[in-house]
Amino acid sequence: MGIRIGVFILVVTTFALSLGTAAQEISPGKVWSVEEVLSERRPLKKKKKVRYCQGGRFEPCVCPSHVSRHAQYRPAVKECGDNAAIILSGRYLNVYSAVVRDNENRDRWPLSDFGNCSDYERDVLGLNKCSAFKVQERFGVEDDSSKGDAEVHCLGASGYSSLFNRVTRMTVKLADDPNSSNDPLVRWCLKSPKQPLN
Repeated sequence: MGIRIGVFILVVTTFALSLGTAAQEISPGKVWSVEEVLSERRPLKKKKKVRYCQGGRFEPCVCPSHVSRHAQYRPAVKECGDNAAIILSGRYLNVYSAVVRDNENRDRWPLSDFGNCSDYERDVLGLNKCSAFKVQERFGVEDDSSKGDAEVHCLGASGYSSLFNRVTRMTVKLADDPNSSNDPLVRWCLKSPKQPLN
């Protein structure tokens, strides 16, 4: 096959997570392999006017049917320990960070003992290991096909778990400027945390 998971695995935090309760809450559902996810990538369509949804008091996100084909979400990916994952390729291949957010736009949630973090580690430092919504492991995948290489962002719990019940969107920070609070972001709506996107 033309797809090779690279040895350049970037571990953002250890993958030894405190998933005791989350693992028990997972309901049965499809688990994808990275190879399956990449094979499901569809070619880009002609540019159309992008529609936005889920505004309210937060910035709206791109409606699911208008999300770029270079951004995929799966509720469970085998190589991520059956946790949810965001898979990015094309122009989103080397983004600074990716997270999912709930209907209150939180990414440092749920407030629990997830990752055995102190309040300071979770609320002030914002460490990835403290939130099921943040990336716990990130690795590149080489793909010789015309669809190109990809990067897999493994999240902290399964999309089928109750921790993800209120997840509604993905947010990608394209770049990080430590001197600015206005980093370039892309916000994509999900159909559901339990359903694949793209």
